[in-house]
Amino acid sequence: MQITTKTLGQSWENIVAKLPLPSLTFLPLLTSAFIFYFHWTAGGCHRRIRFHGKAKRLSILASPHLLKMSSEDLTSVLLETPSTSFLPHTRNNARPRNCHPTSGCVRALLTERNRTFCISILILLLTTFSLILLSNFVPFMHNSLNGLHVNNEVPVVLGRHHRKRDIQLDPENVILQETSGDAILETLRYLTSEPHTAGTEADTRQAKWVAQVWTDQGLDTVNLIPYTVLLSYPDRKKNNTVKIIDDQGMVRWTSHCHQTPLGPGEDHPDVFQNFNAYSAPGEVVADIVYAYFGREEDYDYLQSQNVSVNGSIVLTRYGDIFRANQVLNAEVRGAAGVLLYSDPANVCPDGCTPNVTYPNTVYDPMEAVQLGTTYLNNGDPLTPFYPSIESAFRIPEEEAAIPKIPVQPISYTDALQIFKHLGGEKAPDEWQGGLDIEYRLGPGLRNPSWTTQLSVHTSSANASIFNVIGTITGVEEPDRYVILGNHRDAWIFGGVDPSSATAALLEVTRLFSQLVQRGWRPRRTLIFCSWGAEEYGLVGSTEWTEQFSTHLQHRAVAYLNVDMVFEGTYSFKSMASPLLYGSIIRATQKVPNPDDDEVLSGRPYLFDTWVVKDPDPVHEGRPKFFGLGSGSDFTTFQHVLGIPCSDMMYSTEPDALALPLYHTLYETLHLAVDLYDPVIHFQVALTQAWALVALDLAQEPVIPFSVDLYGEFVKEAFLSIKKEYGSVFSKEGVKLDYFEKAVEEFFQATQNWTLEAGAIDPNNPLALRAFNDAQMLVDRSFIDPRGLPGRPEYNHVVTAPSSTNTYNADSFAGLQDLLHNIEDLPDEEREKRWRAVKEHLAVITHLTQAAANALSWDLW
Repeated sequence: MQITTKTLGQSWENIVAKLPLPSLTFLPLLTSAFIFYFHWTAGGCHRRIRFHGKAKRLSILASPHLLKMSSEDLTSVLLETPSTSFLPHTRNNARPRNCHPTSGCVRALLTERNRTFCISILILLLTTFSLILLSNFVPFMHNSLNGLHVNNEVPVVLGRHHRKRDIQLDPENVILQETSGDAILETLRYLTSEPHTAGTEADTRQAKWVAQVWTDQGLDTVNLIPYTVLLSYPDRKKNNTVKIIDDQGMVRWTSHCHQTPLGPGEDHPDVFQNFNAYSAPGEVVADIVYAYFGREEDYDYLQSQNVSVNGSIVLTRYGDIFRANQVLNAEVRGAAGVLLYSDPANVCPDGCTPNVTYPNTVYDPMEAVQLGTTYLNNGDPLTPFYPSIESAFRIPEEEAAIPKIPVQPISYTDALQIFKHLGGEKAPDEWQGGLDIEYRLGPGLRNPSWTTQLSVHTSSANASIFNVIGTITGVEEPDRYVILGNHRDAWIFGGVDPSSATAALLEVTRLFSQLVQRGWRPRRTLIFCSWGAEEYGLVGSTEWTEQFSTHLQHRAVAYLNVDMVFEGTYSFKSMASPLLYGSIIRATQKVPNPDDDEVLSGRPYLFDTWVVKDPDPVHEGRPKFFGLGSGSDFTTFQHVLGIPCSDMMYSTEPDALALPLYHTLYETLHLAVDLYDPVIHFQVALTQAWALVALDLAQEPVIPFSVDLYGEFVKEAFLSIKKEYGSVFSKEGVKLDYFEKAVEEFFQATQNWTLEAGAIDPNNPLALRAFNDAQMLVDRSFIDPRGLPGRPEYNHVVTAPSSTNTYNADSFAGLQDLLHNIEDLPDEEREKRWRAVKEHLAVITHLTQAAANALSWDLW
């Protein structure tokens, strides 16, 4: 199944729609006159030739070069040309008189001049009568047929009822005035009514439901695109457990395998037990070591204290870095298993009693457990770099880049029981947490004859997932795509992640569909994507971008992602390519502020709160943008294909944990609506901002990219590298002159380009296309087809996820990875690393210069 689009710009019904009513009166006459002229005259359509001894007029619909041929040559062509080369003109396809039976001219018509005249007069009368009848009768019928779409084709526009565009229609006003909180709430209510983990029947049911909603809304095309991929589930019959066993083999304590239902519907039978996706199954009996957040520096500290994690079960806290990085760090150091928990210091700062936790607040109750993937890469683990289609080659599961050790999440109540028994030295003060006990490092338990047993029955399985793709075809540039996306699958109910954003996406499509029904269409095609299996590792979006990479690399203008509407209600937050800064700022300057207290403080718009609460630390008067790391569906668009991306949401206060109930049983409709957004104002505001950014990119003749800010971003990123590692480069004798020169040339090119944008003639389609195509090369110019050093899955040399925390972004990430701790390496390894640094430095210098050249009309 593929994306399908329809070009509407040349269809006669759209031309008619633009005509004033009096024009329809003369249209039949003008059409008839043209037909009469076509049949009567010989100019351009007829040739008098000598054919089988008689001079005849030949009426041909063919290439213009035939009209320039001599009569003898044309006769020869007719005798040799297959019949399919001409359009049929003879009655019942009969062979014309005096035509040789083997001449192949069945599709040509030889007519006498008087016969042409008679036929033309007849066509004139019939056409006039038919078109007058059509233009007056169809409006009557249209009232009863309005809204009927066959096979979801673009509706044919006839008559006067809908034909004139509403010249007063302002898409911005429609978005700002007609976004419906009630519609968002009803969609959210349905989406959170049952668990819909990727690959389950409920997930498929919701995919089909989204497709039906988009069909009913009237999108031009709607497709369900399936993939068979490797996912992971716990055993329904065997519990994943952690046990403490005494010296007699008696079980002294067992962890909880399910979270306790605390609200309506939370006891749904399809709720899975606690698990981490892609954990290896197995049973481990070993000592426990507490490793704080499981970062590299945490393991360095343990090593400095002579605490080894080799062969041990590592207990780590959620937070600070991506859980898959936590598992990888433990595995490469020889750990036999990993336990993950959320500490009260982060998820219930006001205490752990029921009155200050869910369902009364947004904080974690005692048995809350965060589920999540431990897969560090993106896409189907069995088809790396290529789409998981029927013809795909799949590697054996044992070769897949998934953990080879058991991993299990637990609640902080269970973590408390482990800390009560844990021995070893006291953990550092900063490693202490919110549990009412002293945290120790281990290894082992206070009673050395007791041990810990980890049993995990999670296993991988092939499953079917679905992407739902809908389109609204652009008029002037249908082959340029502005793409909006959000994933649909959730670990359990997904009240915030992702269903709040799925509800927003369906409201965005409703708004744009309403605009189309009133006569508006975007300049460029809008594509709407509801992704499957994002939670497992961006699977659906990665497979789709791999499958359609050629289309997307050449045609996609931007990808606008929303993973969830809010992780708090403090301020608007955006992660974006610098090319999209301007569009996002302009959108937020138009969206009413959803926070009533902020409005009373004199900040009526979304932007006003954003720029005050989260200002850019360098550029006064500008809000702060964050870099695009990974962890959501923009990843392959930005970091693999070089398509500028954004993500947006409402954020938490500085230093506060984002969405404490993330991926737990308690991330429900009650959390999203009753506790975070009781009047749906924040969800409406985010929906409006999302739609306005898409509108800006889809309808402006000159794509409104902030090219100058991209140059500024690259220059500042270079200066940051130079400041942090300049002395390291100097010590090694490595010069940055070429790199600096390329960065400066790119910076100057972007500033000059922005000045040129105002001089583009909006009425010259070729000039517009050339200018916009050059802009679209900016992000793409930084794509290295070989990938980053040691990370071929990422290709963008300027923006890429951090290698130590995939959630975060690093500028010139490949260079930073190579320079990390380079001076602490042994001589031989350090020499190899410097060679890699020099090679990658040459690569990014070349690509930066190429990006500068892309903004020039000269070849060099």
